[in-house]
Amino acid sequence: MSEAQRLFFLFLGALLIYNILLIRFIALCSFFGVSTRMTTSIGMGLAVIFVMTMASAVSWVVWNYVLVPLHVGEFLYIPAFILVIASLVQFEEMVIRKISPTLFRAMGIYLPLITTNCAVLAAATESVKPGFLKLHIPYRFSFIESIIYTLGVALGYTIVIIMFTAIRERIEGAPIPSSFRGFPIAFIVAALMSLAFMGFAGLFGL
Repeated sequence: MSEAQRLFFLFLGALLIYNILLIRFIALCSFFGVSTRMTTSIGMGLAVIFVMTMASAVSWVVWNYVLVPLHVGEFLYIPAFILVIASLVQFEEMVIRKISPTLFRAMGIYLPLITTNCAVLAAATESVKPGFLKLHIPYRFSFIESIIYTLGVALGYTIVIIMFTAIRERIEGAPIPSSFRGFPIAFIVAALMSLAFMGFAGLFGL
């Protein structure tokens, strides 16, 4: 296996085969809360891509050049990573409020909640302490590998939440019983999407 193939499989595994939403069931709060309007979902997806990628990059540097040399990594990595994520979210919040006040209001409480989005913390942690993503390929999670892995996770989150929003918008006009409207039918749709993504298991031997 060439180096390019290995990196591609790492990206594909994070994006599709071990999707953070439909296979790992992480970050379901924003998944259900924001996926009612397409513009909001796209905005959330882009926000998560930025925060998750930057958080993993900064966390990798903090882990390898600060926490590990000081022998405090195992004790302080979670508060250190949360501090990094919170700083990035604050910066992103100011930018979105300045550029698009409409999108800022539409995202509401879910924008600052990216700070506590467990998917962001999970990706940052995995980028320095591999073990969560168990692919059948050798990986060490160097800086480049951690960025590629995180991009796969973030794009997987964005693609799935956009697909889910499109389905929910179509369901709004469908003749379904009133007792199923809202979250009940949303959970059923999410379960069916999860079953569909399980079909990717074993793709390319991953």
